[in-house]
Amino acid sequence: MSAPDPEPSAGSEPAAGSEPAPGPDDGVTLGRLVVPVYVPLLAMGIGIGMLVPTLPLYLRAGGLSYGATSAVLAAAGLGSMLGALPSGSLLARLGEDRLHVIASVAMGGAAVGLGLTSLAAALAVLQVVSGAGRVAVRLSRQTLVTRLVPVGRRGRAMSVIGGSFRLALFVGPLLGGALVDVAGYRVTFLVAGLVAGAGALPVLADAGAAPSGAVPTGGGGAEPGGGPGLLAVLRRHRRRLLLGGAGPALVMTARQGRYVVVPLVGERLGLGPAAVGALVAAGTGADLLLFPVSGWLMDRFGRLFAIVPAFGLLAVGLVVLGLAETAAVAVVAGVLMGVGNGMSAGTLLTLSSDLAPPEAPGPFLAGMALLQDLGSVAGPLVVGVVADAAGLGAGAFTLAGIMVAAIVWIVVVIGETARPASATRPA
Repeated sequence: MSAPDPEPSAGSEPAAGSEPAPGPDDGVTLGRLVVPVYVPLLAMGIGIGMLVPTLPLYLRAGGLSYGATSAVLAAAGLGSMLGALPSGSLLARLGEDRLHVIASVAMGGAAVGLGLTSLAAALAVLQVVSGAGRVAVRLSRQTLVTRLVPVGRRGRAMSVIGGSFRLALFVGPLLGGALVDVAGYRVTFLVAGLVAGAGALPVLADAGAAPSGAVPTGGGGAEPGGGPGLLAVLRRHRRRLLLGGAGPALVMTARQGRYVVVPLVGERLGLGPAAVGALVAAGTGADLLLFPVSGWLMDRFGRLFAIVPAFGLLAVGLVVLGLAETAAVAVVAGVLMGVGNGMSAGTLLTLSSDLAPPEAPGPFLAGMALLQDLGSVAGPLVVGVVADAAGLGAGAFTLAGIMVAAIVWIVVVIGETARPASATRPA
């Protein structure tokens, strides 16, 4: 798939990122991205991670059914979906850093608000606000990396973003589950909100110290007033957007459903909040060991060399989770999913950045985020509907089937999006 053409044909032309790998002095170093990119995302991820075991248990303690619990959890994905295109437009008006700060504060405030009400409608609204903040933060940092890092090192840069989220989702659930046991739900939501909102501080501290060595992109739409308009970009690249976004949307359905089904399986097995947090973190611990492998595979051999085995293991882990009748088997499933998720670190970010037109990556990435977040909404809803009808095991099996469909779509329809570095070197 090629990015710059208005109506590309899938698999018929070189990908947007298929140019030869740039020289070692092109773009910024990964170290220069630590403060403006990785630390803010780590803070946001820890805040979100604290709520992964906490919010489902909080909702169930309030008497909500699996379906109602899943609907409230899915509202965050709805917020991400609704916030994607406005975030893409605001990138061009406000710039990456201003958008990030505003979104971080809004997201932190929403997390605090979750602990102040037990009304399902109010909780759903706060989840929508939280989701909109998350997508704005993610897009602001992804657009920055897309502009500054050349395609030959993009996989590694994006995999570190994925690694930051994985570290956060290891630490966050442990903190969240432990805090609920020690201090209760309200304090846990307060701390989660403060941590998530603190992601604005490194960006504010780094303001004015713009990274040098940026790769020119023809006004990438992230500077105030620069680049083509959002709707113009989406219309011009609509076919690429739809074909490129469908597979990631299926991936996100399975991924987000996983974050609902794992805590609920833990509850079904009789585990308390701290133990559920440890169950979630067990899989994430495996993530941390493997996220560098993802970036190396993508840049050295091609994106599919990371995507296919990673998402395949996620599907296997979901099948094992659906069969789990003991906590030990659930932990095995979590580790399998963790290994797969670790190998997939940054894959969707890299895939969408490869497909983005260089003259306006921000609006295109916003469109990709919209499609992916359709999956974020669908995942929890799939778990809730199937679990209420046929049990949690059936919900896990359904997610596994969706992940297999995603793999097939990415391989057959999207294909390889960047020439691997190994192909540019003599044998």
